[in-house]
Amino acid sequence: MKKILLILLLQITALIIYAQKVDSNSLARKVPVIEMNNTRDYSGFTIKLIPKNLASYSFDILTGTKTLAHHFQDPLPFSQKGVQKKEDAYKIAQWMINQYKKTGHWENMMPPHVAQQLEIEFD
Repeated sequence: MKKILLILLLQITALIIYAQKVDSNSLARKVPVIEMNNTRDYSGFTIKLIPKNLASYSFDILTGTKTLAHHFQDPLPFSQKGVQKKEDAYKIAQWMINQYKKTGHWENMMPPHVAQQLEIEFD
C-alpha cells in the first residue's frame, strides 16, 4: 500500500512540475526582443554595445568571454543626454582601449576636448 501511495505521489508531483513549465515559444511572442548586431572587434578587444534606454548607449569591452570594462555610467560627464549614437559609443570605447594600451588602466571619463577631436556629438 505504501508503494502505491509513493508512486501516486510521484506522478502527481511530476504533473504539477510539468504543468508549471514555461513554454519559451509563447513567452517570446509576448515579450518583444530586439536582437541587433551590437558588437565590433577592435585591436584585439570586442566592444559590445548595450542600449541603456531608447536614446542612449553603454558598452562592455571584452577579451574572449571575459569582461574587462563595463561602462554603465556616462563617459561624457559634460553631456546631459549621454551617448546618443552607436558610432559615438564605438569611438569612445576605441579611445578607452587606446588609453588602456598606453597607460595600463581603464579610463572612466572622456575629456571634452577629446570628444570634440573625435567629432562626438554632445549637448
